[in-house]
Amino acid sequence: MTPPPDVRLVQLTRMLGLEPPMATDAEARTAVAAQPTEFAFALFLEAADSDDVTSVESALDYLEGRLSFFGAMVTSETADAVRAAFRARLKAWA
Repeated sequence: MTPPPDVRLVQLTRMLGLEPPMATDAEARTAVAAQPTEFAFALFLEAADSDDVTSVESALDYLEGRLSFFGAMVTSETADAVRAAFRARLKAWA
């Protein structure tokens, strides 16, 4: 019996609009590194849709929680680019 796919890979595939689904952490790292702005926008949309995000601070907390969830699938360099793009969206929204 084949184990179910890693939910993080499924989510990243959806968030980045990729087909076919990514199968490995390495594929995820490459895809996110190639599209940090798109990934940040997907995270921003999630945050905007969340009832728990009610302020700039809670949006940034949401971002950090999601980056932590994806763990090693997002390198520290890519995470910095995602944070910058997310903050730019947040600044325009706030």
